[in-house]
Amino acid sequence: MHVNRRSVRGVLDNAVVFFAAGILFIGAIAVMSVFGGEIMSIFGFTYHSVKSVTIFFVVGAVVSWPVSLMAEAIPKVLCYDKKIIKKWQAGIVYVLLATLATAIGLMYVDSQMTSVVANKTSIIVVSLVFSVFNCRAIILQRPEDT
Repeated sequence: MHVNRRSVRGVLDNAVVFFAAGILFIGAIAVMSVFGGEIMSIFGFTYHSVKSVTIFFVVGAVVSWPVSLMAEAIPKVLCYDKKIIKKWQAGIVYVLLATLATAIGLMYVDSQMTSVVANKTSIIVVSLVFSVFNCRAIILQRPEDT
């Protein structure tokens, strides 16, 4: 059986690029998690390691993802499709709904993890910070198809 060296080399190159991208992605998630953990530590958040706080935020994001999709869609529909509210009002609605969605996910994960202790105030504050950072990118830019 003859193996084409170019195809093997291409597969190896792709594997190396995928591995490097995965390492960079995990590093970025860890940095954002530690940043969120430090904001929350002001309000009483404690964690045992960077691994535990990263797991806390990643699982919290996965758990709150379905609710976050609705939090993103509702202001867009009200602003761009139905023309009921203005852009700034859609931004406020998004911040409120996204804060609630993220807080629900993080509170659930907090109740299930023993290596992380977060109170409601710290969860709400970091949820608010994350939703405000995402507000401009999500709501205040008009969708391409409208």
